[in-house]
Amino acid sequence: MLLKEFFGRSLDLQSNERKRNDKLRDELFQFVIEHDRLHKDYFFPIARKIKLAQKQNTGESNFTEEFLPMVKKGCLEFYHKKNMMGKPEKVFTKDLQEEMCERLYNHYYEDIIKDHYKL
Repeated sequence: MLLKEFFGRSLDLQSNERKRNDKLRDELFQFVIEHDRLHKDYFFPIARKIKLAQKQNTGESNFTEEFLPMVKKGCLEFYHKKNMMGKPEKVFTKDLQEEMCERLYNHYYEDIIKDHYKL
């Protein structure tokens, strides 16, 4: 018997787990981006703050933390829409939420600065 037969399987399980986590992150990101109510309630006020800071030349400020309420609300709505099991806090960890905030900030920043949104 080969050692690969014993140990190769756990690597496959870890790989599958990583793929599921990546899929969850991508689906959540798309859900938040396409959610109109989240944009109206959370995104546009954040975009105004970013644009105002840019106009006032207050320096490079990082507004990733501003996206946290939007991400939390999006996570809960995604959780309920997908009928997920387990506690939302365990499914959407703090690291995942911070990653989503960073990803949203990076996704929107250039468009905000270039005035693609009517603020």
